[in-house]
Amino acid sequence: MQPLYYRIAEDVIKLIKKGKYKPGDMLPSESRLCEEYNASKMTVRQGLALLAQAGYLRSVPGKGNFVEYPRYDLLTMQFDEMDIISDYQQGVKLLDVTILDPDPQVQAMLSLPNKEKVIVIKRLLFSKDQAAAYDIKYMPYIKGKPLIEKELQYIPFAKMVAKHGELFSVITEVTICAEACDQEVADQLGISPGSPLLVIEQKLFSAEQKPIGWGKIFCRSDFVQLHAVSAQYIKEQKLLNL
Repeated sequence: MQPLYYRIAEDVIKLIKKGKYKPGDMLPSESRLCEEYNASKMTVRQGLALLAQAGYLRSVPGKGNFVEYPRYDLLTMQFDEMDIISDYQQGVKLLDVTILDPDPQVQAMLSLPNKEKVIVIKRLLFSKDQAAAYDIKYMPYIKGKPLIEKELQYIPFAKMVAKHGELFSVITEVTICAEACDQEVADQLGISPGSPLLVIEQKLFSAEQKPIGWGKIFCRSDFVQLHAVSAQYIKEQKLLNL
């Protein structure tokens, strides 16, 4: 059985969807909701907090809680480079793992001081027995932290960086663009130089906003698709289990 504050939030969402409460409307006061549900103020506030987290309302101090205007432009995309492959056991080839001095671009992306080294990981991802993506990743070298080849081969980059740095929280920033492939990428993917690619750039940050990883995945457009859904829908599902 769901807690009462879940039911309060669920009922308000249903009324918003039915049009009883419209964007900009003020919701009933906390006291009114306490009476209606025979609930304590703490329980009502927990329900209102869920609604705020799901993007359904905003609180104005001294005035009340108002139905928020929906953000149709916000989308959530679940991204895992391992989803590219069709056969998890045979679909990844670890090409190279190297510790070296970073070039100026990598040094800048990771905000590294001089003389700091980086780990460079290159992987080839397969789908239906064909090379679908060429993956190049960089992360700061941490002395005394060994890397396990099997993990480098099969786990997603964010998890790899978190484990290497013993971090609980990793923030991921993804940029997607189209590029013409250069000779190195063309050789790895078995296509002609200049062929169109979908390029997914990943930047990873610690909870303190410190850069901890950077890289690109060069994807053949005939193998890779990206899918996103409304962010508000995702929040609603997670918070209320509707």
